[in-house]
Amino acid sequence: MRLAIIAVGIAALLLFPVSGASTSYAAPPRLSLPLTCQPLESCFIQNYVDVDPTPSVHDYTCHGASYDGHKGVDFRILSIAEMKKGVPVLSAAPGRVKAVRDGMTDRLIISADNRAAVLHRECGNGLLVMHDDGWQTQYCHMRKGTLRVKPGEIIQRGQILGLIGLSGDTAFPHIHLAVRHRGRVIDPFTGLAPGEKACGQTGVSLWQPSILKTFPYASGQPFVFGFADRRVNEADLMQWGRLPPPSSRLAQALVFYGMVLNLEKGDQLRIVLTGPDGRLVRRKTHPFNRHKASYLFFAGKKRKNNPWPAGTYQGSFSLLRGNSIIWTKLKKLVLTNK
Repeated sequence: MRLAIIAVGIAALLLFPVSGASTSYAAPPRLSLPLTCQPLESCFIQNYVDVDPTPSVHDYTCHGASYDGHKGVDFRILSIAEMKKGVPVLSAAPGRVKAVRDGMTDRLIISADNRAAVLHRECGNGLLVMHDDGWQTQYCHMRKGTLRVKPGEIIQRGQILGLIGLSGDTAFPHIHLAVRHRGRVIDPFTGLAPGEKACGQTGVSLWQPSILKTFPYASGQPFVFGFADRRVNEADLMQWGRLPPPSSRLAQALVFYGMVLNLEKGDQLRIVLTGPDGRLVRRKTHPFNRHKASYLFFAGKKRKNNPWPAGTYQGSFSLLRGNSIIWTKLKKLVLTNK
């Protein structure tokens, strides 16, 4: 997703006054989860607020899980297929609806022409909510025709506002939640404005404690992984998320795949696939030369003449950082004689 001009996502956003140099924030809203999902199972944080006012990119932990000028938090869901089933967007705090946009088409931004078509409407379908003392929350990239609220309406915490979509300037299905106070962007993880303090400084989070527990910060977050019967590409995962595993020993191929979010410069992945006969495929990536917002891997073999041996296959992948193994994830597949 690129939201270079998120502040103009809804035209009405430009109409609110900015308060000089005030940095005293009173009565901030306490934020709950803005979508219905299982944290770290069916939804993940892809991007945080970029707190660095320079062209460099830093999230609130001084890592790079953002992009230049990003002004909100992106909660990503697994796939377009899940989006089409309907993933509700929820009000993260009570307030009054100030502005609403609906009617923009849901589609991935994959070219400069696509991006030009949503210029000054990067937020896509969404809404702006007013809270006490000049606080605002903004919801972006909602599904066309699903918004359930109108300007002037009073909404409650947890109320369904609509569904997650692909409208505006977005490269994956998600809800973008932005917070402002008197016109200034605020990082909800610290309660601070970008540039107000160096990254790594401890502020006061606007999230309810349960959100901080269910979404602990992780640079190098497993997204999806499993077995497939063919080579996997990013379009497959974007469309379907988790792919159906091989169901027969006659599968044309046996592939272990996965995607990891927000890898750091210097990180490596080690991938190991073993079969019931003890044979294995082993891969290790070169150290990444820059931050990776997402990285797809796969390892496997095509079947030759004979069926795959019956038994248990195991795929594993590990995040290596320096001399440490940060985590290892495992997946098993059983092929029977039937």
